[in-house]
Amino acid sequence: MRYLYALIGLLVMLAATAAAVTSTVIVDEDNYVDADNANQSFSDSDTLLAASADEKPIKEVYLSIRNNFNTTNVFSSEDIKSATLDLTVTQAENPGEMKIYFVHGAAIGITWLNKPEYDSSVSVAFNAEGKGSQTLDVTPLIKKAAETCADGCPFSFVIVAGDNASVGFASSEGSEKDKPSLKYQTTG
Repeated sequence: MRYLYALIGLLVMLAATAAAVTSTVIVDEDNYVDADNANQSFSDSDTLLAASADEKPIKEVYLSIRNNFNTTNVFSSEDIKSATLDLTVTQAENPGEMKIYFVHGAAIGITWLNKPEYDSSVSVAFNAEGKGSQTLDVTPLIKKAAETCADGCPFSFVIVAGDNASVGFASSEGSEKDKPSLKYQTTG
């Protein structure tokens, strides 16, 4: 009988380790870059600005993500079930369409002049309609991150405005409840 209990205990432990895990990921640094202030980094700002004019981006938001794939058993994009990014719009001068893209590597201390290129093959579009929080499905971006960075490299997201939009998002410098927050769930 003791062996039966031991076997049941072992099976319960195995089932628990194979279960899906939801992870909250730390945004290491957030920043925005500005074409009109091309040599300046805005990593200490409470508000992250994304804007476009004449159908071209003039301010872009970068969120550098601390990669914890190796601690959550993510070894490929197939290990990701879903992912969400919580953002809070704090300014909506001209609401409009935004797109989020994947960036390989950390975007720390960057300026408009040395900003990294983003991968335009995968994106998530959303409308920033006005002030308030938004939860966005960013599963394709996290799958791309897992495909590219399963070995532990850092990655970033860039938010690019379209349609001559101008929107401000809460940064990690602001209140705890408004900070950008990324969550993903593994397949288990």
